[in-house]
Amino acid sequence: MKPRVFISSTYYDLKHVRERIERFIENYFFEPVLFESDNVAFEHGKPIDVSCYNEVKLCHMMILIVGGRYGSIISGDNVNEKRESYNREYVSITRKEYETALKMNMPIFIFIDKNVYAEYQTFKKNKLFFEEQTSSSSKDFSFAHVDDINVFKFINSIQGKAIKTFEKVEEIETYLSNQISGMLYLYLEQLQDNTKEKTVLNAVSELRNISERMNTMIQAVGANVIQGQSYEEVIFNQNVILLDFFGSQFSDNIEFGYLTFDSTTEFCKDVYEICKQTIFNYEMLITAEDKTDYKMDYANYEEIQMIFEEKLENLNKQLVIKKFDFHKIKKSYLSNIYPIISKDLKLQSLFDEKMLNRIEDALFLPF
Repeated sequence: MKPRVFISSTYYDLKHVRERIERFIENYFFEPVLFESDNVAFEHGKPIDVSCYNEVKLCHMMILIVGGRYGSIISGDNVNEKRESYNREYVSITRKEYETALKMNMPIFIFIDKNVYAEYQTFKKNKLFFEEQTSSSSKDFSFAHVDDINVFKFINSIQGKAIKTFEKVEEIETYLSNQISGMLYLYLEQLQDNTKEKTVLNAVSELRNISERMNTMIQAVGANVIQGQSYEEVIFNQNVILLDFFGSQFSDNIEFGYLTFDSTTEFCKDVYEICKQTIFNYEMLITAEDKTDYKMDYANYEEIQMIFEEKLENLNKQLVIKKFDFHKIKKSYLSNIYPIISKDLKLQSLFDEKMLNRIEDALFLPF
């Protein structure tokens, strides 16, 4: 069976984009779903848009393209009443399709016309102005690239998701190619991980097993002194080994390019602070985790990785990442590191020290 990909957008202004993306999806041997291609099953006795929402539920992925038009109102709503006020928010068919996909927890790739997104930033900075306008005065205000202020309200509702702006269709195709390749890579990696987990213990698991067996043994003798070390010291030393192992994992899975500037200790601290804000941010990582759908899980973590890389670029545009396997790092961090450093401030401090040293080694040494 082929993965089914629903293409959601207004039709007339984005017709050429929809046609290109349809061909692009077919080249991957996926099944593109568009109402104009007659592969939406329209149900007798029901409004056409309702059939589209039901078709979304039968798909595996959505591509949402937002241009300058907001689109038709969903069936069942009073169009004239809703359009009495320019600022009055109503739900368009495209927006309802997006909300349906969101409820289905499917991966959604969102593309917004670059000019529209630029005007959205203007709207956002002057939101209070538009909210305070009367319906008559707000109708007199027009935007260069948008036909309805509800476009901005729609964009506002999808903030927090991974958004890609575009000027040319080729930009959409390139981004989708990378994302599809990444999803396939993750799927294959998971297959390998599942096989390995059934056959061998990785180094961290083995260390944890040793620690647990030592814990049982120590408790059996009343948690007394073993070879001059207390119960707490033995466990602490085992956890230090885990930190060192994770540090090696981190170094193996991230690589920076040649630096054209002299790195300083303060700069390395800034880099590590960005790590703590993103890839070592437990709340952010655990919120992104979706154990029910690995595709959504991938998309959520992809967004964190993008934030991490954007922050590094903002810190210094000359800082280039040549290799970064975020998924291996976050998996080990969540499973093995956070559970121990969250309970021990001394271990947390030691973790910070060791990771800063790793970053200094990576940035000071040529690669």
